[in-house]
Amino acid sequence: MTDREDFVAGLRCHDVHTGLRNVDPNSPTLTPLADMRVVGMSAGVAALVRGQDVIADAQALKTIVADQLDVSPYAFNHVIDRLERVGFVYDVKWSGQRIVSFVESVPFHQDLYDRLGGSWREDNPSQLEQEMVALVDRLAAAPIPAEELENQLGLDRNDVPRLLEVGKSADLVKSVSLIDGEILYSPFLGFENPEIMAELFDTYGSGRIGEELDAVRQHQGLPLDEEKYPALADAISRGFILAPSVRRPDRIEQPFAAVPYVLDASLLTVRKSVLEKALAVLACIRCGQHFGGVTSTKDPVRVLNALLDPSRNYQLSPHSSHKRQYQLLYRMQVVDFVPSGSWVSPRLIATQDNLEAVRIARDLLLYGEPLEDRVADDEARALLSLDSPYQAPLQTVHRRRGRLTLSDEEYHAVLDAAMGRAAL
Repeated sequence: MTDREDFVAGLRCHDVHTGLRNVDPNSPTLTPLADMRVVGMSAGVAALVRGQDVIADAQALKTIVADQLDVSPYAFNHVIDRLERVGFVYDVKWSGQRIVSFVESVPFHQDLYDRLGGSWREDNPSQLEQEMVALVDRLAAAPIPAEELENQLGLDRNDVPRLLEVGKSADLVKSVSLIDGEILYSPFLGFENPEIMAELFDTYGSGRIGEELDAVRQHQGLPLDEEKYPALADAISRGFILAPSVRRPDRIEQPFAAVPYVLDASLLTVRKSVLEKALAVLACIRCGQHFGGVTSTKDPVRVLNALLDPSRNYQLSPHSSHKRQYQLLYRMQVVDFVPSGSWVSPRLIATQDNLEAVRIARDLLLYGEPLEDRVADDEARALLSLDSPYQAPLQTVHRRRGRLTLSDEEYHAVLDAAMGRAAL
């Protein structure tokens, strides 16, 4: 086994679990992928708790990861066992069959995927699981004609229909049908190469989508308006453009489009959990800005400056709304609650990952927008007070799968150009 193979295995097991969150967990088609799902869940939990040291209430964590990461409560003990086996947690305390607490020692993200992927490979995964990893990894690099899939990846011909059935149902595999055949790709193609894909759309796409992408660049976290931005809406539905979603106060699922500008390319793969947190913060703050009734706020960047301020202990003043208002960021383990009498005060969980995630969200907001001074606590509270579910970009793709407005042929030139790059 090479380090590269271990890393790819760990990364793609995490990605496959992310996609399988879109599928009925009781579906018998998922049974052959059970081991890689546990590894993927383990990667998500490890990334969530990294830097928090002592997890004093493991049952509270169990609730959080079930809600936020779709880690089945029945799989939680298996996940912690896997993390203990690879040395990511220790001093696990039990009360009967319940895990009470543990200490985390999760390494840097590269090592996280290396070691989890290595442990999965040492367990002799099934051929179908190995083929699923290979399929997702290859399609994340560049599109491929469906007729070439078997030969390029060395897949068992009998496994291909099942791989595509599961992959498409989970939106890990997408396709466009052109006159010369079906082209397959993965949404991770766009998620891991956002700037490059945007450039391809600028160069080879219709003029309309180029204009609409400019709107995203000028307002990262752009609320999707399907009537105003139909081409962008279609690209999001097809998984070409990142768009985390938040449920608005009126219960409508609202996507927020982003084309992340990142200096460190590792944020797109190795440390994607940090970028995912940053996108969650971005979506949260844009939702508060545009749909929370806060019309007087001109610069939401100042909200994040307040949370990043060590002189305030990364903490905002307590408020009577208690925990309800901050459940979104709490579920993402970005903020915690500090008791203050009968109230609570939201405080940034100042891990290295969280600090970086909030800074990235702030930088995305700053793209074309000026930095101003610290915001007042009341204004920060209003922007961040969302008791709403968050959906990662792949879940947005799944929920929008039937909302296509452009023909497949619109993407012909873009996909041809993407295939010509071999690996983006």
